Amino acid sequence: MLEIKKECTGCMACVNGCPAEAIRIEENKYGFVMPVIDEGKCINCGKCDKLCPIEEKPDEKTYPLEAWSMFSNSEDIVRMSSSGGVYFTLADHVIKQGGIAYGCYYDIDKRKAELMDTDTVPLKSLLTSKYVESYIGEDGLKKIEKEIKTGRRVLFCGTPCQAAGLKAYLGKDYDNLLVVDFACGGVVAQPYLRDYLNSLEERYESPITKISFRDKHYGWGQYCFYAEFENGKVYRKTALADPYYFCFLRSSMQRLACHGCHFSDDHKSDLCISDFWKCNYFDVEKNDRKGLSLALVYTGKGKQMLEEISSKLHMEKLPIKEASYNLEPRICLEENLEEYYHDMNMAYHEGVEVLRNYILSEDEKVFFEKRQLIMDNKERSNAYNDIVGKGQIM
Repeated sequence: MLEIKKECTGCMACVNGCPAEAIRIEENKYGFVMPVIDEGKCINCGKCDKLCPIEEKPDEKTYPLEAWSMFSNSEDIVRMSSSGGVYFTLADHVIKQGGIAYGCYYDIDKRKAELMDTDTVPLKSLLTSKYVESYIGEDGLKKIEKEIKTGRRVLFCGTPCQAAGLKAYLGKDYDNLLVVDFACGGVVAQPYLRDYLNSLEERYESPITKISFRDKHYGWGQYCFYAEFENGKVYRKTALADPYYFCFLRSSMQRLACHGCHFSDDHKSDLCISDFWKCNYFDVEKNDRKGLSLALVYTGKGKQMLEEISSKLHMEKLPIKEASYNLEPRICLEENLEEYYHDMNMAYHEGVEVLRNYILSEDEKVFFEKRQLIMDNKERSNAYNDIVGKGQIM
């Protein structure tokens, strides 16, 4: 029997591509979805191993062809997007041509993030970053393949490893498929977020009706978690003050495969999009910092798509080498696995609030509480800009 590699990314190429349907999905002890082979059904064909995209292939490494700074001409689109509204513009263009777009959808009621399409949910519900593992499912890639083969134009947006998994599953390129990924910071298992949202509901004594990981109340440059409750109350904290966000940014709860991930600097997509955090190093229009995107073009198809939507975007070409600053391999945890498993266990069994308190010193706790109080008041924020800082803007 073939064994699933321990550094599995959860792209589900093997699950969707198994001819004997001998692979099922189960959560491991930390809540991450993992493929598990049923020995009774396995025919030892080896296809799952061939489909797995995680093997290092340095001779096939891809590099950007072009780099662009961009944001939507529509302030409304920029406002509701994580950064400059590029994904919305791409997807809206495809949909208006009779196509279909795929992305991550978070169902508040089910407490579940999963691959969803615009035939099923509104495009707006696929916007903004989710900062949690998105389930591809046992037939997610099969559904995409089916749509591709109808001749419809298809847009897929996912993590770099999911994009690589889709490409491996399909086994060939299709003219009517555009694959988009993003500069990924790793994924967190869904139980961590589910438990955290449950704790917020207990604290506010009301069900959550809406969440956002990229609320722009403090501006685009500040990561901010926002939740609305049925009773009208609102929770809003910057990333450093919110327990879940803080632990995510510290990489305390990410999937093991996310550490040392080679897809972070070797994208298999047509386009890679991200926040343009280092925009200050370039002579580009900042859009009053309402949201600015960086797009790296990897294929002629990606270049063609940007040309098609160029009238809807403010675009400025960038030098490729300098603009590819985020194409770096993620740190490998070979020397820090004990700390990794300790943090995972604490977060899983005791919650992200406990983990954050464990990580922070008393002085740091006071500083971050003080910083949040200052940011909650515009006059104080202007007066103490040295404490507030500029967030992710560099």
